[in-house]
Amino acid sequence: MTAEGTRRPLLAALALAALAALPFAGIPTFYIEQGFLLFFFVALAQSWNVLGGYSGYLSLGHAAFVGIGGYTVGSLYFLLRWSPFLTFPLAALAAAALALVIGAICFRIRGSYFLIATMLVLFIMQSLAVNLGSLTNGANGIDLPLFTSDFETEGRIWYFAGLAMAAVTSLIAYAIEHSRFGLNLMAIREDEDVARSMGVRVVHCKAAAFMLSAALAGVLGAFYTYRAHIIEPFTAFSLDLSAAPILMAILGGSRNWIGPILGAAIYDVISTTLTLSVGNEYSDIVFAAFLIAVVLLLPQGIMGLLARSSARPRPLPEPNAKTVAAQPGK
Repeated sequence: MTAEGTRRPLLAALALAALAALPFAGIPTFYIEQGFLLFFFVALAQSWNVLGGYSGYLSLGHAAFVGIGGYTVGSLYFLLRWSPFLTFPLAALAAAALALVIGAICFRIRGSYFLIATMLVLFIMQSLAVNLGSLTNGANGIDLPLFTSDFETEGRIWYFAGLAMAAVTSLIAYAIEHSRFGLNLMAIREDEDVARSMGVRVVHCKAAAFMLSAALAGVLGAFYTYRAHIIEPFTAFSLDLSAAPILMAILGGSRNWIGPILGAAIYDVISTTLTLSVGNEYSDIVFAAFLIAVVLLLPQGIMGLLARSSARPRPLPEPNAKTVAAQPGK
């Protein structure tokens, strides 16, 4: 492993330790709450990047897996009063099963057609959540219990839960990027037909990436639902929740594990700042213009810009009289 490859995980470990110490530094509760949301978005962007970034299959239906994970824990509590913490694994299984079905149908198409097809799946899931009232309580949604009556303690617990989610998903992304599986996905992204001719099991790799991406999103949906204490169709299966991880990954750079972390952090800071300063109505417009500019000017994201800057050859120093005189034969 190169020095650069060793330095990045070390810096990530130091950042993780610093973030774990923050709740004990006496920072206001507002920032603890924002910390959970930031970690959730980091994890969500990493989960989307498993398929969208490494294999190049851009999905606009990622919120379908977040929603199915949330509704798995919510419906089991609503119907059977099962604790959401005990049903988190079932949320991952339900999301992975949904991805297997969707992949069997949608992987027959590519490009913008795949993007549109996954978006349609999102709206279908939203419609099912509204109309299957016996399982989902319809448009009224499902209320979940408080984890504890102590607001400050609950905030800290969810802060660490969010930090763990971000760390685990980033570690998974790092492992994929440095594995044969990740190399196969990148080959599919560059040219699927060439990858197949070189012996890559394209169908198996795409299915595995899609199911892993969905399973992570399902667990994240379960966490977020329990943290919010409520789930309802139009929030759980919203197009905004599907678009957010795409924008974060593209902003930071979707071709490596650091990009989604950087993109989610910038996205969260700018979005929160704009909302507090100009309000929701104008913040969406300003932020959309900013993201369009980033996509046009930095198609490979911020990490792509940094990579090009570091790879740019440095100019040689101009020779002076002393160096010329010192050369043999001069």
